[in-house]
Amino acid sequence: MSKKKDRRIKRLQWFPIWPTVLQMIFTEFAIFVFTSFICMLAALGIINTLIINNAQECRTVVKAVEENWKKDTPEQLEERLSYYTETYRDINKIYLDNHNNVVNLLPQLKQYLDEETLELFDTVGVIHFIDKDYNDDDIEFHVSTDNDRPSDLIRNIIFYNPKNLFKLIHVERFLQDREYISWAAKESFGLHVISVYRTDIPKINLCFKTVYRLNEFQFTLLVTVLFFFIVVLFVSTIYEVTKLIDAVHERSRINKLVTTDTITGGYNKEYFLQKAKKEISRGHRSYAVVQLRLEKYRNYCTAYGLKQGENLLEEINSTLVQMLMKKEFVAHVEKSDFALLLNYQNDEALEIRIRNMMNILREHRGGQHLTFSAGVCHVVARDEDIGVIITCAGLAIPKTVKLQDEIVWFNDSMKEEQVWERRIEDDMEKALENHEFQVFLQPKYSTKKEELSAAEALVRWIHPVLGFVSPGKFIPIFERNGFILQLDDYMLDAVAHLQAAWMSQGKKLVPISVNVSRAHFAEENLAEHICSIVDKFKVPHEYIELELTESAFFDDKAVLLTTVRKLKGFGFKVSMDDFGAGYSSLNSLKELPLDIIKLDAEFFRSVDDIERSNLIVGQTISLAKKLGMEIVAEGIETREQVDFLAKQDCDLIQGFYFSKPLPVAEFEERAYPKE
Repeated sequence: MSKKKDRRIKRLQWFPIWPTVLQMIFTEFAIFVFTSFICMLAALGIINTLIINNAQECRTVVKAVEENWKKDTPEQLEERLSYYTETYRDINKIYLDNHNNVVNLLPQLKQYLDEETLELFDTVGVIHFIDKDYNDDDIEFHVSTDNDRPSDLIRNIIFYNPKNLFKLIHVERFLQDREYISWAAKESFGLHVISVYRTDIPKINLCFKTVYRLNEFQFTLLVTVLFFFIVVLFVSTIYEVTKLIDAVHERSRINKLVTTDTITGGYNKEYFLQKAKKEISRGHRSYAVVQLRLEKYRNYCTAYGLKQGENLLEEINSTLVQMLMKKEFVAHVEKSDFALLLNYQNDEALEIRIRNMMNILREHRGGQHLTFSAGVCHVVARDEDIGVIITCAGLAIPKTVKLQDEIVWFNDSMKEEQVWERRIEDDMEKALENHEFQVFLQPKYSTKKEELSAAEALVRWIHPVLGFVSPGKFIPIFERNGFILQLDDYMLDAVAHLQAAWMSQGKKLVPISVNVSRAHFAEENLAEHICSIVDKFKVPHEYIELELTESAFFDDKAVLLTTVRKLKGFGFKVSMDDFGAGYSSLNSLKELPLDIIKLDAEFFRSVDDIERSNLIVGQTISLAKKLGMEIVAEGIETREQVDFLAKQDCDLIQGFYFSKPLPVAEFEERAYPKE
């Protein structure tokens, strides 16, 4: 998996919650600030109303005292002040300062008050003392003017404006009037403010002890605002918490989607890679990765349908999950393959366990024959790449399907084989363009005159880096990946080009056989395709022989017979290579109208019973002759074999006794020696 894809999957699977949490915190903070601001505005409005009302009440009392000072006796004045105390709700007590005790205090506080404040009192005649502490006589004071707006007074009191509101001063040591101190003492809950108003009467001041309390409307308003504040915070918190829970659920759902296999409903390869890596990194146990394959799954789906095939895979996955122990995992990785992380004590015990798993899986479908195969790869190091281990376990799975279960352990040679195949496939197209595939010709000699009478074209790969590459190392790969079709055309074109060159030089041509792969014979227009290649060079068709292997007979028989008949009709000779290597050679002789058969080299190699082998070869040659076919014996290496085949009336001999495969230049020297 690429790093970009891996990051994209991880973002889907593990998208972070913290942005949602931060958003929730920010939203809650914004709501808190906004609602607090609204509540503060409401509170300030209430305080503003209280202060304005109290200031008006105090001014009314001062004016009444000034107007009746000369007319009232002390008793009447006392009654008048008591009347106002009872009438005005916020005025708790009124103190008649007729000796300037409070005012015389101001000069003693010069170190705390600036000149501007003292002048203000002399000019305006109002000072407010705000009692802040219930436990001592500390008092804040504020000098205000008639021009002060209520909001200024509120701001000065509440926010401690340093210009007009000063630090606490312990005034008890400055006041000599103990009666005043007792009168100003706090008696009840509430905001206590002592206001000193200077009257027009010399040396007479009025001190008002105001206790600010909320009336029913104000209290209801304040409670309503507080209730609104609490409700808004509660509802917003519930909403944000709900969003956070939804985000957590969404993360869990996405994680499940990313790690769930859509066919089995179990875990997929991504989940297996994560969990296996985490478990192996702990290093507590010995682990092996097993890739278990249900063989012939495509045949099963063809017989029972794709839905039943998926149901079978789902059942296999569920059964495997039940058979796992703690800290073991299984996942459906591809097609009919399952990856398992199993812990083990030794290889023998693990192999027995895997076979038991296969047997249990088979028992679940007793009426259906299921075959399994498995590749096993050890986990050697704690930091190994799990993806590579799964790949290695897959490489160990046998390539051919057998009737019985098979377990194969991975080894390094399997990986080397895959690396080699990958390199061959990467280079094959470029090799064809650069003509790295070269034609070698192996002569065929007649048995009677022992002269060069034909040849077989063989391909050799001269790699610019690897050098000579044996056909056995790349032909099987080309047959599996289909590139053999292009190589067949390349070889046929090269041979036709050689024949045309020799023909133009007036040289006597000999038939050259070219191999045509089994895959090519599956094409219905193969005969016409071969004609189009050969006819470009105007080479007579009798000098091009087309070899097919006996395995082609097991494909579409009707297409094969039609193609062979067409080729013979176009004048090409058709031969069967490696005759006798399979088990249906006689049957193929009966049905295919062949011109030539080539006896497989195995007939002549280290035979224990030489007489029995010679008898079979002799009878095969006799049978082919009666069917009007020519015989070529390949792999001949001794004089005794040559003499025996000459006696059996074999037509041509091909092998190292006469010549190995030769480059074109060397073949020309042998086929067309200079006079």
